[in-house]
Amino acid sequence: MAVKSSARRLAFMLVALVASATLGSAPAAATELSDYRWERRPLLVFAPTDRDPRLVETLSRVEATRCDFVSRAMVLGLVVSEGNSALDGHAVDAGESKRLVNQFAIAENAFTVLLIGKDGAEKLRVNEAPDLQAVYALIDGMPMRSREMSADPGRC
Repeated sequence: MAVKSSARRLAFMLVALVASATLGSAPAAATELSDYRWERRPLLVFAPTDRDPRLVETLSRVEATRCDFVSRAMVLGLVVSEGNSALDGHAVDAGESKRLVNQFAIAENAFTVLLIGKDGAEKLRVNEAPDLQAVYALIDGMPMRSREMSADPGRC
């Protein structure tokens, strides 16, 4: 049991490190969600612990579709009750984590994934590891994204 737990923790740390290093970065070490407005589309993952299997699965899916994720100007935010929270690879302190939980009315120990648009508004909320192809299709249907694709039609 301890070996399985250690392997899961190691897998999570590796995925988190790869995700934070490869998913792009916002302007100069943004530390609050508002720092991304009009620049990036945050995908916020709220989880009870940093070992939650749904969180690990979500990180794995993001890594598997990294080019699609980055090409849509997305950043990853991890907000965990037990463990380390981060926004685009930058540590988020407990106060900011609690503020995000309250702002988005996340129940205690809930697993919730939110897509936040460049305008700062919530665009999608799911309570399971998200289908990223559906998330990407939702983004691609947004007017701002349509303009981005017209300006730079390069795809993964």
